[in-house]
Amino acid sequence: MSAPKLSLFLFTRLIFGLILFGFGLALVVLGNFGVSPWEVFHQGISKRTPLSIGITIIFVGVIILFFLFLLKEPMGIGTVANVLIIGLIVDLTLSIFGEITNLFPRIAATLFGPIFVALGSGFYIGTSLGPGPRDGLMTAFNRRGVPIWKARTVIEGSCMIIGLLLGGTIGLLAAYYKGIFDRVVMRFMDVLFAFPILLR
Repeated sequence: MSAPKLSLFLFTRLIFGLILFGFGLALVVLGNFGVSPWEVFHQGISKRTPLSIGITIIFVGVIILFFLFLLKEPMGIGTVANVLIIGLIVDLTLSIFGEITNLFPRIAATLFGPIFVALGSGFYIGTSLGPGPRDGLMTAFNRRGVPIWKARTVIEGSCMIIGLLLGGTIGLLAAYYKGIFDRVVMRFMDVLFAFPILLR
């Protein structure tokens, strides 16, 4: 299946989705009730280096991008945009809100963050302009005979363990809640974009 022709609509949708994704990710970090495996990894590196979480996300993404290139995995403008935009939006959001210490805003951030992440995923994945680097890493294993679930378990499990050892924070609530909304919202976005007239 050939990649879709880049248009202003698709590009805008891609950027908007990545902004929503980065904003939601930052909210989960601000909630401080724990983050998903990749964010545990990013958070752990950030705590042990002078790098911010956002720059760490970009740094890790660039490394993965390099490996995907060596493996000759399919990439697109969406893959590169994913690497750059999400990390920048995370840092921007964290700098605007600062540290949240009150319990109720933290709960709100933890509850609403995954919704924004799922919505953002629905917007940018639907453009088919290239997978995110971390998803691309799992599909790279899958192309070489490793089932997706095994690749995801090994990769994300390793990220979580390393991140925890470096000082990252994991929370079952954040990870589980994100999974629920990913599935529900992604199904909604599939229906929405199947009928473009609804977007006008």
